[in-house]
Amino acid sequence: MKAIGAVVLGSVLIAGPLAGQWRGHVQLGGGLAISTGVFKEDGGKSGWLGQVAGGLMSPGGILGGRVSGTFAKHDFASGIGSFKIVGAMGDVLVSPRMSGAAGVYGLAGVGFQNLKADPGASQTKFAWNAGAGVLVRAGSLRIFIEGRFLSISTEGQKTNTIPITAGVRLGG
Repeated sequence: MKAIGAVVLGSVLIAGPLAGQWRGHVQLGGGLAISTGVFKEDGGKSGWLGQVAGGLMSPGGILGGRVSGTFAKHDFASGIGSFKIVGAMGDVLVSPRMSGAAGVYGLAGVGFQNLKADPGASQTKFAWNAGAGVLVRAGSLRIFIEGRFLSISTEGQKTNTIPITAGVRLGG
């Protein structure tokens, strides 16, 4: 988690000198993590999540990138124990320039997720995600809502979720 914070902070600090060129942003959000596929069939209920991200957008506002960190918690359908997912993703962002009060963006990326069953073992695995979001201007803030498909390469099967996150974006 400290590494994620350092990367987000670094993104914000780099954004200052590049203000005339690249636009930096930080976003904080939370929401719902919907269990899908084998993960749901094996008793993983939908849960909640928190997200922090930082990134840069190009001068034209069309291409950018971000690094995000998430924490999600799912309970087991049996009522015994829970399942936690903590991870970091690097995403490419594609966003037409906002001309009005709202705009859309797409994202795709890769990273690593640590899965811990309580009770049970912990494992860190490769993951990929893809999704889309909407940004709405609200003064100096932008409110966002995004949905992604997250697939984690666990042993013998994939652990898949659909994180739906809403929050605020500062800058960019």
